[in-house]
Amino acid sequence: FFFFNSCCLLKRMKLAIFVFALLVGCAFAALSHPKAVNIPVKKMTPEEGRQWKNIKNAIGGTYNEYLKDTDATEYYGLIEIGTPKQAFTTIMDTGSSNLWVPANTCTDKACNGKNKYNPSASSTYVANGKPIVIHYGTGSMQGNLVYDDVTVGGLEVTKQEFAQATSLATFFTGSPFDGILGLAYQSISADNVPTFFDNAVKQNGIDSVFSFYLDSQSGSNSSVLTFGGYDTSYFSGTITYHQLFLDVGDYYMIQWDGVSVGTTTIDPQCGTLGCRAIVDTGTSFIIGPNRVISEILSDLNVNSNCNGVDSLPDITFTIGNNNYAIPSSIYVIRETNLLGNT
Repeated sequence: FFFFNSCCLLKRMKLAIFVFALLVGCAFAALSHPKAVNIPVKKMTPEEGRQWKNIKNAIGGTYNEYLKDTDATEYYGLIEIGTPKQAFTTIMDTGSSNLWVPANTCTDKACNGKNKYNPSASSTYVANGKPIVIHYGTGSMQGNLVYDDVTVGGLEVTKQEFAQATSLATFFTGSPFDGILGLAYQSISADNVPTFFDNAVKQNGIDSVFSFYLDSQSGSNSSVLTFGGYDTSYFSGTITYHQLFLDVGDYYMIQWDGVSVGTTTIDPQCGTLGCRAIVDTGTSFIIGPNRVISEILSDLNVNSNCNGVDSLPDITFTIGNNNYAIPSSIYVIRETNLLGNT
């Protein structure tokens, strides 16, 4: 971490302004010369700006993948596969480990409207042919494994093994994303397929660290996944680290010590192992035992028409010595029905 004294920062700003003024003065002076040449300056488009920021980040060893969201509940980003590149949107999922996108041979209703991978159109495609089935809590996919080059946020992996889906569960019908990019450990990867991130670390020499900034404002599209470290422009203060527990499964599992609704403490009755929870970017819901969740909902007493939502108490999770308060603006999802009612 880097901490700057405000006085020093102010001096640097003054120096930067002075240098800028000097350069501007020189520029105007140069234009008065008979051999002066005017160079047109074009404002970058948002996409060009993102590409330029990716280049700057890559110099520093990090790569930013900018994410879109649906109702601040699903966060997905652009990935590119093959040569020439074929574009797809995928959920960036810390709760699974496989990468898959729909195959151009998928005729299921759930594949309609999605971008589909065409291996014959890629010169870097390598056949594998091994069948694969991946199960999720909400459905499954079936397909076969292939190899091709994959790029995410400017970070490229050559000959990445992944699945092309020839059949998708009904759950995926109409989803705004094409597939899933798993970011968990290889040990829970279906068919033990090496993960994109592990290969990215090996091939590009980046630090084995990635970080998320997930904006809770629906439709802001300002969330980001950073590979190789973290982007300090998305937070202030210091980072708090918590231990991962891998004794009951290789997930990003932490232990939490308590939960309360406002001033009411809820006893989770977690048993001898303590309270364990998986940090999963693939879902935006708080999921837990029926009794605990029912007690939380009972204490909140959320109106179905959302009246009084803004005055609801925080839900606070205690992890180690830290309390993390979640306000109602984040934990309540406002949806509009067909009649236009919230």
